[in-house]
Amino acid sequence: MNPLGIAIIMEDNLEQTLQWAKENGFTNCQLQLWNLDYLCREHAEHVKKLTESLEMEVTGLWCGWHGPVKWDFIEGPSVLGIVPMEYRATRIKNLLDGAEYARILGVKDIITHLGFVPLNCRDINYTGVVSALKYITSELKKYGQNFLMETGQEPPIVLRRLIDDVGSDNLFVNYDPANLLMYGNANPIDGLNILGEFVRSMHAKDGSYPKKGYELGQEYPIGKGDVDFARLIQKLKEIGYDGPMSIEYEISAGDNKQKQEIIEGKVYLEQFL
Repeated sequence: MNPLGIAIIMEDNLEQTLQWAKENGFTNCQLQLWNLDYLCREHAEHVKKLTESLEMEVTGLWCGWHGPVKWDFIEGPSVLGIVPMEYRATRIKNLLDGAEYARILGVKDIITHLGFVPLNCRDINYTGVVSALKYITSELKKYGQNFLMETGQEPPIVLRRLIDDVGSDNLFVNYDPANLLMYGNANPIDGLNILGEFVRSMHAKDGSYPKKGYELGQEYPIGKGDVDFARLIQKLKEIGYDGPMSIEYEISAGDNKQKQEIIEGKVYLEQFL
């Protein structure tokens, strides 16, 4: 397995964040892009020079999209990702623009949340996502790139079904164990029985199952939630996983506390790696 990495949202303070990550022992990162104004050659070339100067490997680009974002059970199904028909075409373009940006960085893996993919394979939004993924993966394949679906809003079997139905050999999974718990969709250890062979990158994040019907489970600092990282990492080793694992921390906290808990999480995980 690769050395532990970190997921970094690209903001105006990117240089300082990367410098801090490097100083604290991280040698690779997954870049996360939500400010779509950055999607131009000039910015990509700036980031490439920056990461190269720090000898920081970029293992993947997590690409967001235009339009509303609600990480919940109430509005989320109607607005997230490429599932809602009214946003699908625009967001496909956003993702393909992100892939072009990633090529300038020399990055092969493009990652995103699809949204709440329906369980019913005959639902019009399910078949629409299949068609969208066929198009996205065919475009990325021209450039030797892969498309990764992040776990979360749907059970692992739905992503496995999509992989079967799309039939592209460059469609994979970004495995987030905390999301599987927080959305109430799977035990992350068991989820690897369904998705393990398609996992190409991972988030190291901790969380818990929901306690109410309309509220997501809670995210916790790594080692404080319900993800059994010892068993998870052991299982990853058993299935031969050799991709990146990036610490993702999305808890609202002060900057100093956030950095402290990221470093504590890094130390905690390294005992199993």
